[in-house]
Amino acid sequence: EAVVYPVGSTEPSDSPLPLAIAHVIDNRHILYKLLIGVGLLGLIASFHGIILAGGRATFEFGRVGYAPSILGKVHQRFKTPANALLINMAIGIIALLTGKTAGIITIACFGAICLYIISMWSFFALRKKEPDLERPFKVPLYPLFPAIAFIIAVVCLIAMIYYNPLTALLFFGLVILSYLYFLIFLDKDKTIKL
Repeated sequence: EAVVYPVGSTEPSDSPLPLAIAHVIDNRHILYKLLIGVGLLGLIASFHGIILAGGRATFEFGRVGYAPSILGKVHQRFKTPANALLINMAIGIIALLTGKTAGIITIACFGAICLYIISMWSFFALRKKEPDLERPFKVPLYPLFPAIAFIIAVVCLIAMIYYNPLTALLFFGLVILSYLYFLIFLDKDKTIKL
């Protein structure tokens, strides 16, 4: 409990790792401060990756017609997908203002694990469908390593669903709604009917 709940609080901490480390070394120790600093740098790097990948994905959706075309425009002066970045920023701010960071992180983890599963499934399907395709990278110990990755991802997904049933329901509900949006509003020629 001392690792999850800060002293004098009944609310679980959003950052239990520093609480755990503080039980091993003093929170004024240089190693403790180094851990916090490295953690913050890791967060900043992750956020930059999210901004770049999220902005690019939203831009591409707008460009090919999976989202309103305004999201697929490049800023004339800065040559950046400004509209896509701004809509992602607005969604991020709204998500943060809910105060449900733990739930938002869990939803992101559901997305990541589902993408791992889909990636491994696609990997095996492509190997079966296109066995003679030139592959510049050879997976070591194929098919053992990809199979292990697939099994671990499935076990993680099952565990996350078991321990977070409402968040899982929300995540899969959002996935289903997104798919319905795709089916309803998208013409065969990939243009939005809005």
